[in-house]
Amino acid sequence: MRPTFLKSLLDSWQLTLTHGRTSDLIPYWLIGSLAVSAWLVVELPPDFWDGSKRAETLAVLASILTFNGIILALCWSAFGKIYEIVGAGSFCQHLRKHNLLNHYLHFVGWCHAAQIAAICATAFAMFALWLPLQGWVIQVAVGLSVATSAYAVRQGVSTSSAMQDLIWKKSEFDEASAKQAMAAVGTA
Repeated sequence: MRPTFLKSLLDSWQLTLTHGRTSDLIPYWLIGSLAVSAWLVVELPPDFWDGSKRAETLAVLASILTFNGIILALCWSAFGKIYEIVGAGSFCQHLRKHNLLNHYLHFVGWCHAAQIAAICATAFAMFALWLPLQGWVIQVAVGLSVATSAYAVRQGVSTSSAMQDLIWKKSEFDEASAKQAMAAVGTA
């Protein structure tokens, strides 16, 4: 049975600690995304928030939502390639044997969650413009939209890097497997 998301997260943290990468446990990119979006929200002019420029604010949010959709669509090809690689026969067995299969599946799940959160936060911010909410609520909604979108882009880049690393590791695995197979039949 496949482990739950929480168990996968804890196992991933354990793997990180095992390899001595304790700094990887601190979500620097998420913290940075939140800080930049907070700065942006504070620096935007007051008329961006008071409703007098609702059309412009809505246009900005629609652009962010469109961008998030494009990033998600582009990442799907990397997700598909990762699934293809980690699910490939003997390489899949190798990853499971070394407790790495779940790590890669969890990573893709985390990237999915980050990108869906960005889309949802942006959609909420768009709807918040039309609701009778206080200005600070809209500022928080827009700030979260920008922060989650920036973090989703970072996760998208990480997905591409993970895909490239997996391609490299699979080629090494296939080469080693071929040498072992030849040695087993006496042709090497």
